[in-house]
Amino acid sequence: MVKISQLLSTYSFMGLIRYLRMRMLGKVVLITGNCHCCGNCCRKINLEGARGWLRSEKEYYAVLDKYPEYERFQITGKDDQGFLQFSCTWLTDQSLCRDHDNRLPLCTNFPDKSLYFCGGKLPPGCGYAIAEVRPFDKYLEDALKGGEK
Repeated sequence: MVKISQLLSTYSFMGLIRYLRMRMLGKVVLITGNCHCCGNCCRKINLEGARGWLRSEKEYYAVLDKYPEYERFQITGKDDQGFLQFSCTWLTDQSLCRDHDNRLPLCTNFPDKSLYFCGGKLPPGCGYAIAEVRPFDKYLEDALKGGEK
């Protein structure tokens, strides 16, 4: 079982509420859609460190020691939860990555389900959608139980 303090370091308070509610309801996060190449996800990035989402420059520099490739991210401010926001310096004027074939896992895995729990939102123009759904296996279990009567 995951500890609440662990969850709070990664999730926002509202994200923790979402997580707990979804567990009680037996739901999961589903991401659908595809990339529209708008580049907006590269302009407002939150980065994660050893103890959750980064909130200070000091934490960012500690992450750089372990992941020097993150130097491509420039601090642009903070979001309304106090998390640092970054912009990728590799974004071209055409809103494309200048080395698309060698993007970081952070970039290739966008959007990650953790975005939903850290209180983040998909950027405007994004072709993806995030939804809470009941997994298919739960429907299947119910159908099989109904057939056993």
